[in-house]
Amino acid sequence: MWIPHRGIMTWITSKQKHCPMELRGAIVGQHLAGRTYDEISQSLKVSIKTVKRWVNRQRNEKHLNRRKQPGQKRKLDAAQRAELVKRINDAPFQNAAIVGREYGVNKNTIKKVWNDSGVKHRIAAKKPKLTPAQEEDRMGYALENLTRDWSNVIFSDEKTFVSDRHQRLHLYRPDNMRYNKRFIHETQRSGRISTGVWGWISKDGAGEMATIPGRFKSTGYIEILDEVLMPTVDISYGRFDEMIFMQDNCSIHTSKICKKWFANHPEMTLLVAPSNSPDLNPIEHVWSEITRDWKSIHPRTIENLQNQIQRNWELLRLRPEYFKNLYESMPRRLNAVIDANGGPTKY
Repeated sequence: MWIPHRGIMTWITSKQKHCPMELRGAIVGQHLAGRTYDEISQSLKVSIKTVKRWVNRQRNEKHLNRRKQPGQKRKLDAAQRAELVKRINDAPFQNAAIVGREYGVNKNTIKKVWNDSGVKHRIAAKKPKLTPAQEEDRMGYALENLTRDWSNVIFSDEKTFVSDRHQRLHLYRPDNMRYNKRFIHETQRSGRISTGVWGWISKDGAGEMATIPGRFKSTGYIEILDEVLMPTVDISYGRFDEMIFMQDNCSIHTSKICKKWFANHPEMTLLVAPSNSPDLNPIEHVWSEITRDWKSIHPRTIENLQNQIQRNWELLRLRPEYFKNLYESMPRRLNAVIDANGGPTKY
């Protein structure tokens, strides 16, 4: 009497989508041994239909391999796929779900077409919108300062902190193209104001930071220069004689009274950065570092927000290597601007 092998029983008692090769061989073997379809079905715990399929496959085709299944018909034809690829290359900021509804397919089908063509779903990098004149200014600044020793430069900036984050834009683009001009989210300075601060940094670390009360004007800026910048730099470095002070050329800094103030302080060498160029001022990274852990904190009042900004600023004093690395990045930043012909960079 024929007794099923334990290995066969192991295969057939498990839930399988396809009949294993070992089971196919057992079916044919029992049939060649003279057993009926019904006996084979009961012995191996498979349907009579399965028994007949593999017996006939062996008899007619002389093998027990599965036949190749034809691929599923594409939901989009070649012309539609080519049209979609051209469309996303022409306009990378598109919603796959909306495009899918136009073509009568789901968003995953659209995403796969774009992904297969080499463009993938990404979050757009936010960069200021630059005019041709600003790009030209950036190019000139980068070329002029490429060999500068940045170790004696004091960087300064104002920053408006808000209690919420701006929405991120989704897009589709090729790999390694995050900071290409076609694929960035150009931003403008707007939004709900919570509190403003001004600060300075040096190669040795965080200098001093001051809260800006109300609307910032040139008179308020001069007060900060007199009461915050000058005394704290004197404490850190003695006189300003060998230091260079960097500021951008916003209207507050370039007003008549500010120009007069700088004229009355010849000990201060002034370096003016081009407009809309946060990538050329490493203090911008300091502002980002201050807000790194805000997602879970959500300050609800201006006072709490100001306290948190000050607390995080003080914590940065414990990280001198962080500021050293920022200063060492300046030549790379300038070269990146040159490579981009004055356009936005990854910094």
